[in-house]
Amino acid sequence: MKVLLIVDMQKGFITNSNKGLIENINFQIKSGQYDKIVATKFINKENSNYIKKLNWNAMFNGEETDFAIDLPKNAIIIEKTSYGLPLKNFSKNGTELVENSKKILDQNDDLFICGTDYDACVLAIAYQMFDNGYNVSFLNNCIGSSSRNPIDKKIIERILTRNFGAHSIKAEELNEKE
Repeated sequence: MKVLLIVDMQKGFITNSNKGLIENINFQIKSGQYDKIVATKFINKENSNYIKKLNWNAMFNGEETDFAIDLPKNAIIIEKTSYGLPLKNFSKNGTELVENSKKILDQNDDLFICGTDYDACVLAIAYQMFDNGYNVSFLNNCIGSSSRNPIDKKIIERILTRNFGAHSIKAEELNEKE
């Protein structure tokens, strides 16, 4: 199965650095080329390390946690409170991703990851999926950073190529907008 895995595309994470992702990801959603769409939704919590260690007090609820993209009604949403996915979302042997005990993905699925932030949550989730045996790819014009000073995308591409393989960065899969 071909799965679009959208990471944290919420209003509170959209900045001038990554606002172009909205149109590109919406294009992917509407393209009809994916069998399943899964989106993560970050919710901060009281006493999190984001507050204690990073002094970051945002993304608790309300409009900032709403999605900035147009998710279809059948999209599967996984709420998370960390960079990566909670361990409860993986089956005991890691071969399936589950939500509320319902299977979402298995290792036969091809995951096309997009979203923000490529230097944090996108990488954390990609490493988890890779470590659990999933085929991980990245949609090149659909990953970005909300940072005011984002890491150069060429550096991120080198990291992705080194850790996930040269084949992991997909531009040809995009069916680019005309």
